[in-house]
Parts: sequence; structure tokens; C-alpha cells
Amino acid sequence: MKISIIVPVYNEEKLIGECLDALISQNYAKEDYEIVVVNDGSTDITLEMIKRKRKEAEGKNVEIKIVNLERNQGRVIAREVGAKNARYNNLLFIDSRCMADKDILENIKRIEYQPTVGNVNGVPQSYIGRIHHLIGKKLYHQYSYNNFLPIYITSSNFNKVPKGTTIFFCDKELFLSSQLENKSKNASDDTKLLWNIVQKKKILKHPSVKIAYLTREDFKEYIIHIFNRGPKFVDYYFDSKKKYFWFFIFCPIAALIFTIILVFVNPTYFLYWLGFLVLIWVFTSVWLAENIKDFFIVIGFLPIIGFSFEIGIFKGLFIKIIKIR
Repeated sequence: MKISIIVPVYNEEKLIGECLDALISQNYAKEDYEIVVVNDGSTDITLEMIKRKRKEAEGKNVEIKIVNLERNQGRVIAREVGAKNARYNNLLFIDSRCMADKDILENIKRIEYQPTVGNVNGVPQSYIGRIHHLIGKKLYHQYSYNNFLPIYITSSNFNKVPKGTTIFFCDKELFLSSQLENKSKNASDDTKLLWNIVQKKKILKHPSVKIAYLTREDFKEYIIHIFNRGPKFVDYYFDSKKKYFWFFIFCPIAALIFTIILVFVNPTYFLYWLGFLVLIWVFTSVWLAENIKDFFIVIGFLPIIGFSFEIGIFKGLFIKIIKIR
């Protein structure tokens, strides 16, 4: 099986080398795969790092093709450009913060099915990364790590099974025919794309297609990332029939309106309401934590993370309203 590995990257000078090293060192016939790196207008030395790895890959008979976009256009366009520049029809998309398992290509060949969503194992490298790990483990414990059986994602269970394009294998024709109409940076670059695909063919989620995801270490960088996820989340979940609409979109808006009303109408009730929110914060921290250290990490950072995400959601709602008008 001939495979084109597509890696969209933006300002990942610290990790792109590790990502490419894992792909160059695959236990797979070197003539049967290529690596297409789409540099999405990086402003750091990411492009230089890619070029260095291309020289190393040449010595190991692995081809790295570089597609350089002059300005940052977002992952929707970067992936599409990568697909169009791929030599082969079998496309494996891997995010630049990931290290692929050395047998990932061999496992894909053995499974013989596409489209396939892989198994993302988060690697916490900081307190922030630990919270990311704990949230994912609690929300998706039945599909975490290697503790799940292969499952087909269909229209009926789509909003119940965790999925994404962090590691995603797909036929080129199916991928390109399922592209989003909205290709802005605020578009749902994974969930909405997968929804388009699943209308045509069920998606396999398989534990053997494994990558290690290196979580962000820098607090400011992580908060910006979480904020930017807000509009993407709204782009797909702004629908009362979808799983997370009520919890992440409707309830926060209702809580904000209720809080503002209490401040002006009855300050005493506002204090009671504030105490109730603090209790929720504490109980959530206990629920997420696996030990006492986790508890203090979560209780310290979770409000900032949650606030950043919800502000991103408000931004997404504002974008939706502007478009409607």
C-alpha cells in the first residue's frame, strides 16, 4: 500500500523535528510512502527545521515534500493543499505535535479500511498538560488509550464517540469531496469535516493506529489555543440537537445572564449564587483529580481554562450572528 503522510504545521519549531523523526523511522518500506509537510505561513524557524529533516530523510531514502504557504491560512486549507499535492491516493493526516507509533503504517495496511480515526495518547509535559489529560480521560474513558475495541462511527453515534483529525487515514477522493464550505480559521476543521465524511461512509475508530500527542507546556500558548477552539466548537455544535450545545453553549449564556440580573436586582442572592458556582468548581476538581496533587492543579488552573474556552465560544457566537445579519 502506497501512503502519503500529510503534516500541516504552523510555528512548531520545537516539535516538528520529533514529529518527522518518528515518520522517517517507520517500520515500513521506504519506497511505499512519502511525507508532505505543509508549512502554513510559520513565522519562526519551522521551515528551516523541516528543510534540515528533509536532508536527513534523503539519507534514509524517505521523501519529504515541502509545500510552503506564504501566509497562515488555517488547517482546513493546509490539509486540502497537502491532499492535492500528495502523490498517492491513501492519505494519512498527522498533526505536527504528534509522534507516530513506529508501526502505524504497517497497522493501517493490516486493517485495510478507510476512513480511520486513530488512537491519540496525550503525553502531559506540564501542569496544563496534566489537566488536558485528566479531562480527556474522564470524558472519554471508554475510548481512552488502548482500552477500547474498534468501533465504527456512524451518523447515529457520531456525537457520542470522541474523534478528530489529529491522526486520520482517508482516501483522497473521499477527503477532497467532503471539504468544508467555510474554510476560515474559525471553521470546525475536524468535527464538521468528519461529519461530512460519515454521511458518505462510516468511519472506523481503531486503537492500533497510535500516536503520542505532546501537550503544550507554555501556559499562555495553551490558553490562546483553548480560546481559538471556541469558535471552531460553535461552528459545529451551534445546534440544539447536538450533544454539547446545552452544556457548553446554552448553559454558560444562561448563567451569565442570570448572574448579571442578580447583581442589579438582589446582591444577597448574587452571593449565594457565587457560592454555588464555587461548590461546582470544587466538586469538578475532585471529580477530575486522581490524587491530591491533581486536585490542587485542577482547582488552580481550571477556572482560567474554562473561562478562556467560554470567551472563545462567545466569539464564535458573535461570528455566527454577524453572518446571519
